[in-house]
This record gives sequence, structure tokens and C-alpha cells, in this order.
Amino acid sequence: MRIFFWIILLSLIPLTAYSKVGDLYYCEMTQAIEIKEGKLINYIPQKFKFRVVKEDLIQFGSDANYFSGIELKIVDIAANGEQFYGENFEFSFGSFYFAEVFRWPSEDGDTLTATAVSAECSAIDDYSV
Repeated sequence: MRIFFWIILLSLIPLTAYSKVGDLYYCEMTQAIEIKEGKLINYIPQKFKFRVVKEDLIQFGSDANYFSGIELKIVDIAANGEQFYGENFEFSFGSFYFAEVFRWPSEDGDTLTATAVSAECSAIDDYSV
């Protein structure tokens, strides 16, 4: 009976980790595209890291990549802790999506550039000081 109790108890413990302040994610882009002056540009996928630094903020590492050193504000986090989003990004169960439109002023009129990135991420243990 005791073994049966422990089996039931352990089966109720979730096996997935929930996002919380301090969590570090390592990501590998699956797609990185830009539309500039009507032309589609495919970029070589990059690797990047980000950390949940506050309940409403993620911060990217300083490694040389598209997201180097930027911060993005979290608008909402789901109760399950594995989904959160901001104005131009979403993280859902390890999938990261980012999209943004930039307006570049010029003499002939503003030039628009649209960027979209998708990546697969996983939480990693951080042993750095």
C-alpha cells in the first residue's frame, strides 16, 4: 500500500519546468528573414540566449547575434509559466517568435523593413557568476 501511495504521489508532480525570474534559455533560430525594399532576404540562423530578469522583462546576452544586448518587455505570462509574450515576440513551450517593422527615414520617403525570426529554445542551467 505504501508503494502504491508513493507512485500516485510522484505521478502528480509535473515534469516540466516553469519560467521564472532568473531562468536562462539557449535558443537556435530555425528561420530568420527580412523584407527590405520589396526583396526577401534569408539570413543564416544564429544562436542566442535570453534570461527572464524580471516578471515583466527578458534580457538577451551580449554574444554577437541579432538580439545582442537588447531587452524586451513581457506583457503577460500564462499561469503554466511556459508561455509569455510581449509587443513583438512570443515564447510558447520552447518556441520563440519575433517580428518587427522598422521605419528608416530617407530623402525619398520612409523605407520600411520587416524582420521575422523563429527559434527553438530550452532552459539551461547557468553556472556563471
